[in-house]
Amino acid sequence: MSAKIKAFGEVMMRLEVPNYLKLEQTRNLNVSYSGTGVNVLSALSRFGHQTSLITKLPANSVGDAAIANIRSLGISTDDIVRGGDYVGLYFLEKGFHVRSTKVTYSNRQESSFCTSTLEDFPIASILKNTNMIHFCGISLAISENIREMTIEIARQAKQLGITIIFDCNYRPKLWNNEYMIARQSYMEMVKLADICFMSKRDAQFLLGMEEDNEDSDLSKVEELLKIVADEYDIQTIACTIRKERENLIIQGFIYHDGATCLSKEYVYKTLDRIGAGDGFASGIIHGLIHHFPIDEMIEFSTAASVLAHTTYGDTPVCSAEEIWSLVHQDMVDIER
Repeated sequence: MSAKIKAFGEVMMRLEVPNYLKLEQTRNLNVSYSGTGVNVLSALSRFGHQTSLITKLPANSVGDAAIANIRSLGISTDDIVRGGDYVGLYFLEKGFHVRSTKVTYSNRQESSFCTSTLEDFPIASILKNTNMIHFCGISLAISENIREMTIEIARQAKQLGITIIFDCNYRPKLWNNEYMIARQSYMEMVKLADICFMSKRDAQFLLGMEEDNEDSDLSKVEELLKIVADEYDIQTIACTIRKERENLIIQGFIYHDGATCLSKEYVYKTLDRIGAGDGFASGIIHGLIHHFPIDEMIEFSTAASVLAHTTYGDTPVCSAEEIWSLVHQDMVDIER
């Protein structure tokens, strides 16, 4: 069984400083292309689903390079429009031990995507024969124009009976303290969502509750997400819960059709943190399409997130077989 899944969102060029150096120490940068939509669709393509990205890229060699990379991930580029001059960039400096990883953005507001308009996209044609469409909360934050486009495309998709997937990804720094605008935008998208990925912090922000520092408080996570699901009539809502002890520990939580389930704890070390949440989201989407039992769905998606932590780059690339191997704890050091 497969489904036609699309995503609306930005493609960015990732410029990574190698070997844990700081930006001022290097003369070389590793180039790749990513974005929440790219990451989720890449994983779903690996799982055997038809995927297509809705975005705008410049009509130059940089845009050509991005499209070549997207195609190599098994994602259709039929819904990508061309125009404008720039692609958004971010510089990644990987942290080590007590030194945090650092991301610096450039050219984002001037990018082809961020300066696009609704008229650039033939929405009626794009949404035809689409089963699911994915949106990211970061699209609500990067500009007023993209925020309005995101909500309008979601509305049109909802009217056509397409399943709406929304990953909150609330980033306070991107909103420049525009709390009320942010909250109103999130409320509009969550009302449209059938499947929602939301952390405890996202839920507290959406409900106007004060945050606390106990991210691993399972009872609080369950309470908040059930409130959001009931209030906004969301079929499926899920998140990961991280704990830091001697090792990094992660668990997945899901609320689906009135039932809740928590995965087992996975202990792991991080090679590349960015994109791990997208690995989790892709696992939930895959499980819903294939009607996995809720306990299998949350184990599969959490294991997908763990493996995304252990692979290089933003984009999840592990197969379903590799993920099930981790779920069943039958991974080996060397496959021969």
